[in-house]
Amino acid sequence: MINNLIINSATVDDIDFIIDTIIESDKSSTNVISACNIFSISEEEYRSVLKQILLEDFPNSEYSLSGFLVARVDGENVGALCSWVENADGISNAIIKSSLLMSFIEKEKLVSTGRKLEIINGMSFERKPNSIQIEYGYVIAPRRRKKIFTQLILSTLKKHINFEAGVTSAETVLFEKNTSSFDAFAKLQFKVKNKKTFEEKDVFDIFPYNTKVLMNIDLENKHDYFEKFNYLLQ
Repeated sequence: MINNLIINSATVDDIDFIIDTIIESDKSSTNVISACNIFSISEEEYRSVLKQILLEDFPNSEYSLSGFLVARVDGENVGALCSWVENADGISNAIIKSSLLMSFIEKEKLVSTGRKLEIINGMSFERKPNSIQIEYGYVIAPRRRKKIFTQLILSTLKKHINFEAGVTSAETVLFEKNTSSFDAFAKLQFKVKNKKTFEEKDVFDIFPYNTKVLMNIDLENKHDYFEKFNYLLQ
């Protein structure tokens, strides 16, 4: 654990690190970038698209720059994590995400085959309205195994629970084989609520793995929960 760790909301100055976070999280310790495969674009093109989208900073979506928390040690960005409250403004993240991508990706790239859509839908989960959604977690290699990711998760939960009324649960979706992230959420009492496996081999034309899980936690007893894990934030 690192004593001089500082966690704050991301700003425009952090945008390149946030782009790294999105891409490295998507890779899940592989070389596969799902978004690039879906839209048949290069990593460079995807980075350009992400920069334009993040500058829009559309609230309550996975592409909101201000929705990221950034962990810093001695002024160096060492980790980041995204969150939002699903359907907080009456619009789902899925709709916001689709609209943003349609605005910044060339139209001919957006025309996916029926098979791609079938695979994507087969690996997707319905998000619970008014629930904290956690996505795109990343810690740079030299700073891993120091509980930075754990502190980012707890800080994210506290941020929403303290300032948004009626939010009493949280969810995350990740690849089952992303064991480092899976274990971090499990240690914080997140449980597997749903699991989806796409059996056909062409799933690997898009995704690095073929099994995703939705993990969630009930935060009705928030005082007891944060009391239990508060030592990790000190």
